[in-house]
Formats: sequence, C-alpha cells, structure tokens
Amino acid sequence: MPIEDRRIVFSSEEVYKALYALSVKKDMPPPPPGVVRMVSENTKNPAEIIVKLEDPSRHKAEAVEYSRDFLAASLLMFCRGAGIPLPKSGQKSVMINDGEVILRVQKKI
Repeated sequence: MPIEDRRIVFSSEEVYKALYALSVKKDMPPPPPGVVRMVSENTKNPAEIIVKLEDPSRHKAEAVEYSRDFLAASLLMFCRGAGIPLPKSGQKSVMINDGEVILRVQKKI
C-alpha cells in the first residue's frame, strides 16, 4: 500500500507563534520574548527539543526546553489556524534538520 509523506517546514517566527499560542491555551508560561535563533534536539534526551531565543532589545539569550510532543501539538494547532489541511489518521512527528523545524505527516493511501 502506498504511503503519502508530507513535510511542512516552519519559519522561526511561526515556531515562536505556535509555541506561544499553545502555552497560552494550556495556561502555561509562554516562551520569553525574542526571536528563535536555533532549534535543536536534546542529545541527552531525544524526547526534548531545545529552543534558543534571543531578545535583541535586551541583549539577552535564553534556552527553553519543550517536549517533542508539545512542539508537535503546537505546530498542529498552528496548521489548523492557518488553514493547512492535515489528515486526521496520519502519523505526525517533528523533525529537526539543520535547524529547520519540520512537521512530518505520513498516511497510508
């Protein structure tokens, strides 16, 4: 059976907006203000993603850890809000490739 394999690449700004929106929705502290400079996998714990934020106005940088599941949920919510169609039954996962955040959706056709 063939499998559809989609990859949706998000800009740094979109990643920040997605994390912020889901944090607010879940009554969690939102990410600190700033620009996403780097997103990487935690080498000690692959279930965690490290987001490095820089606030140019305060000359301050911060690293925030999120679970891979939280990042995936925030990207899915972003897609729904932006009108990007996603199959309900597809397997969804987050990939980090050269600092790019990618939502991968695989579905049997």
